[in-house]
Amino acid sequence: MKTALGLTMAVAVASACPAMAAPEMVTGAVVYDLTLEDKGGILSGVTGSMTAQMTRDCDTYWTESSLSAEFEGPTGAMTMEMSSVVSETADSLGFDILGKFASIEVDRAEGIATRTEDGVSVALTEPETETLGVDGDVVFPLGMIKGSIAAAKAGESLASFVVYDGSGHGRDVWLVSVIIGAPIDPASDEDEEALFAAGLGFADMARWRMVFSYFPREASGDQTPVFTSTAVVYENGFVQAASYDFGEFAIRLTLEEFSPIPPTPCP
Repeated sequence: MKTALGLTMAVAVASACPAMAAPEMVTGAVVYDLTLEDKGGILSGVTGSMTAQMTRDCDTYWTESSLSAEFEGPTGAMTMEMSSVVSETADSLGFDILGKFASIEVDRAEGIATRTEDGVSVALTEPETETLGVDGDVVFPLGMIKGSIAAAKAGESLASFVVYDGSGHGRDVWLVSVIIGAPIDPASDEDEEALFAAGLGFADMARWRMVFSYFPREASGDQTPVFTSTAVVYENGFVQAASYDFGEFAIRLTLEEFSPIPPTPCP
């Protein structure tokens, strides 16, 4: 169950922050293929897909996503279903998240987080009515991606963020450590993913390989992350594929389809 919860949280993060977009950047509809990347762990196979649509209406980003997958393990096949609707501005995050593993509800959260002078105030309506406070310099998922790109453009190799994304029944707060690789030379980047991005007009765009490690905020000392995500991130927020490493196994989301959706400008 611990692994299922970790996977659900990771998918919630991916749903709230699809690899295709960041503030004031590319938006669109995507289909990802889900596969097992590390075949030496506890799973023997993974099949499934994730769909997401992100749109921007003035300064609000809306993301609707769903995932359906089947995991082959020692006890047989188990299914996972995940759905989320997320809206984000610079100062607020609305979320409605539902996750089931083997037909058992492992995550449910609905509410809105609002930035305050001291941090973030969270008003939950699911799984129960509750008000929470998160102190400090907290960012939302798209804010983290935008901050990571800004750090990369400034030549920094490390960045860290305190992130609230609505996962973990609306109670989780993440400490995310980001390792930023050197800029990738577009002229020498000729793998299949780069060619796909080139077809979308991103051939000459700056990009960096980034590793995002997610820790509980209260973690201290030499801790093992709950999971890590690795991807090549483009300057406009585009990512074609991402891998998620849970320690016992790793899965990969590969972009199969991408359809840009123009944003709706402010009045």
